Amino acid sequence: MDEKQKQEQESEEKKFGIGFILKTAFSLVTTLAMLLSFTAATYAWFSSNGLVSTDRVSGRSGTDEVELQISRTGGNDFQGGKEAPLVQVNSSSSELLMPVSTSDLRTFVINPGMVDGKATYFEKIQNEKNIYHGRIYLRAAAQGHGENARLALYLDGSEAAGGSLISGMKGLIANAARLGLTFDGGNSKILRLSEASNPNGQQTMNTMVNGVEVKAGQVINGSANPMQIVGDPSQPIANYMVGEDGLTGNASLQPLIMMELNRVYAVDVYFYLEGCDPDCTDVARLDSLNLHLAFYGVLMEEAN
Repeated sequence: MDEKQKQEQESEEKKFGIGFILKTAFSLVTTLAMLLSFTAATYAWFSSNGLVSTDRVSGRSGTDEVELQISRTGGNDFQGGKEAPLVQVNSSSSELLMPVSTSDLRTFVINPGMVDGKATYFEKIQNEKNIYHGRIYLRAAAQGHGENARLALYLDGSEAAGGSLISGMKGLIANAARLGLTFDGGNSKILRLSEASNPNGQQTMNTMVNGVEVKAGQVINGSANPMQIVGDPSQPIANYMVGEDGLTGNASLQPLIMMELNRVYAVDVYFYLEGCDPDCTDVARLDSLNLHLAFYGVLMEEAN
């Protein structure tokens, strides 16, 4: 292989994985039950006018009522069965997003450049520069229930709540995307939007940590010193989403969190591209999807 061919090959390799600078813009649309509209594109724009909704609660009877309420501020604007705007928390313009990696939604790392077609050096992201971070507040307002009662919180994928979580998808961006939810800064869930994979030839594994290749199903723990390879903590979003009949016929669903009644919960919402995912390649450029978020609660009187 002559020098010119080698340079062309290296240039092609640098298009892939966590080391590839993916210029991405996430634009938000205000549509019923819509949370976010993400578009991977070059030099685009960002606006925080998304909506999040609470929709249904199972377990309301007589005067012993529980209402899943939502607020944009956590103050006096809580309301049930309505939408609230998702408020962006970080100050990043998100005009230039790069694939990042995280194991805990607290420390995100990025590769500033490739060496011989490999991502081998990583820096911690400052000020959440390359991710989307928004916040809303939830409360299970209730009366007439015992102190052990809890509200099991799920995502709502019913038609009444807006239907499928993802709509209007173009391309393969969902295969590498992650949705992160953190409740009151503690209980966190990282959710995969898709269980599909890119076609053969449109995946890559070119990330090395301390001389060891990061494999499929692994991410980088940036909180460790030195940084470490750990298992990908993301889970299928379907594990936490009810359909038209709530929990009926789907007892294997897991709650996002067991909410104490009448307590205000801050819910932090993250969206990012997991750079260690083999599907995080340049095929996601110019791709887009609409992502909406609605919540569903189930009253558990005997919760411990």
